[in-house]
Amino acid sequence: MGFRPPYVAGAFYPRNLVELIKTIKKCFLDKNFGPGDLPSSEKREIEIIGGISPHAGYVYSGPCAAHLYKILGEAKLDNPTIVILGTNHSGMGYPVSMHVNRFWKTPMGIVETDREFGKLLLDTELVVEDATAHNWEHSIEVQLPFLQFVFQEEFKIVPIVVSHIPLETMKEIGEKIYELSKDYDRKVIVIASSDFTHHGYQYGYVLFKSNQRENVTKLDRSYIDDIVSLNIDSFLNKIKKFNGTVCGYNSIGILIEYARQYNSRGKLLKYYNSADITGDESLIVGYASISFETG
Repeated sequence: MGFRPPYVAGAFYPRNLVELIKTIKKCFLDKNFGPGDLPSSEKREIEIIGGISPHAGYVYSGPCAAHLYKILGEAKLDNPTIVILGTNHSGMGYPVSMHVNRFWKTPMGIVETDREFGKLLLDTELVVEDATAHNWEHSIEVQLPFLQFVFQEEFKIVPIVVSHIPLETMKEIGEKIYELSKDYDRKVIVIASSDFTHHGYQYGYVLFKSNQRENVTKLDRSYIDDIVSLNIDSFLNKIKKFNGTVCGYNSIGILIEYARQYNSRGKLLKYYNSADITGDESLIVGYASISFETG
């Protein structure tokens, strides 16, 4: 079978195991940008079906991601399958590329893929098995140490990198994941890995000439309002209107449609942007942690 190596260990997160665990704990315990506490060992009745998590370096977006993983760690979930919808930053490979034929390695150990659920998705012909888009792609990999921290070895993943696809394809994939998960013998959770607005000359996107931090926040909050209300059409219309730089908007679209099938509701857990940390408004990336729950 082989293993996909941790390509971005040492860059986006520590390669050393002790340092990695220390960093993850620090993300949870961060009282300014993180939840302020580690996940409780007391499990709660939380009907979570998915969420959005950022994928920048842990020093920037790790505390934001910790909000979603705290909920996942406290929910009564028995060996779930986590479908991770990543962003295709390279442009390589098929538009919707899955990679379950190898297990994934991180400094914390091996992460198993759920090849059975992956096969069900392949049979829909909406997804292909292709490693090309996953080589050196960080958006899925950076989620794995957090999952390992909260679930230990008691979970499997279905990693899917998503490029630019039409709205109808987003809806089809979201609906199919829902239909397949209903009768599956494991709980299925869908996580869309995405940062929000990338603003600044380095990103080729300068929408605001002044008050960049405030205006990027307002723009991202507008996107988030549509996401939590499951308004996929308004969300994508805004992306088009503002030539938006929400890198994982395709993955978010799939997640919205999946959540709509559950009559779910979205909840913003945390939002901030890099300027809130660095004070540098010339280069800004927005981060949001969002959960989708039923009941």
